[in-house]
Amino acid sequence: MKPRYRFNIQPKYPPHQPLAGDWAGVEKGTGYEFWGLRKYLPGDSFRHIDWKARARSGKLYVREFLRDSAYTLMLLVDVSASMGYGRKLPLARDIAASLAYSALQNSNPCGLLLFADRVIDYQAPSAAARQYQRLLGMLQRSRPVNCRETRLQPAIEHLTTLLPACLGIILSDFHGQIGSLTGLLNAAASDRSPAHEMLALHLLEKAEWQLPRLSGQVPLQDLETGEDLTLDLAQQQRYQVAVRRWRQHLVRQLAGAGIDSTVIIADRDNVQEKINALFARRLAARV
Repeated sequence: MKPRYRFNIQPKYPPHQPLAGDWAGVEKGTGYEFWGLRKYLPGDSFRHIDWKARARSGKLYVREFLRDSAYTLMLLVDVSASMGYGRKLPLARDIAASLAYSALQNSNPCGLLLFADRVIDYQAPSAAARQYQRLLGMLQRSRPVNCRETRLQPAIEHLTTLLPACLGIILSDFHGQIGSLTGLLNAAASDRSPAHEMLALHLLEKAEWQLPRLSGQVPLQDLETGEDLTLDLAQQQRYQVAVRRWRQHLVRQLAGAGIDSTVIIADRDNVQEKINALFARRLAARV
C-alpha cells in the first residue's frame, strides 16, 4: 500500500544512533559533516590535513567529521475517544503510515505507540523489511478507546524508558491537560543535541476550529468525560477567541518542553505541505 503523503523527514539535531545512515550523528568518525580541528598525530591520514590551518599557524592540523548515523522514528498516535470525532483518527492513520514509509524507505528504524489515558499498544522500532506492514496493520486495527481523559505523560515515560534516543512525532487533538513534560524529556529546547527529539501535530476537525454559521443552542457531549453541555451559537465570536487562545496556550506549553508543533485542520489544510514546512522550519532554526 502506497502512502498518501510524501514527507521529507529532517531531524533538527544529529541522531544519537550508532547505526550507519544518511544523517550526521553526534560522535566523531567517518562522515561528511565537519566537527573540528585537532593537532596532527603520527598515523593520521594526510588526506585529512587542513592545509589552510597549516599556512596560518605553521603547524599540522587534521579535520575531524561527525560519524554518519540513522535516526529512530517513533510515532505516538492518540486513540482516545475524542479522536473518533470526524476524520481525526483516519487522518492520524494516513499521516503516521506516510511518515513510517518515508523513514523506512531510507533504512531508518520506525516504531509505533498508541495511547489514550495510558499506553494502549506498542511496536518496537525496527528497519526490517516487514516493519511497514506491521505498523500499517496496527494502525488499521486501532479504534477510539473509552477513557475519562487523554494523558500524554504515560506515553512519554514509556518511550523514554525503553529507548535511549529517538525522533518522536505525537499525533493528537490535544483535548485535555498536557501536564509537565519537561522532567520527562532530557530534551530541553536549549539542549544542543537532545536524545529524545519530539514534535507534535495537532489534528482538528473544522468544526472544532471554527463553528458553522448557525443560530440557536446546540446540545453537546464530551466524548471522554460524558459531560453534557449546551453551546449558545449566539456567542460564536467569543468561542472562536477562546479556541484560538487555548490552542496557543497548548503550543506554548509544548514548546516549553522542547516540543515544536503545528495545527492541522482535517479537509482544509494541505497536510503534506504543512508538515514538510514544520520540518524545514525546525532545521532552519538549528544552531
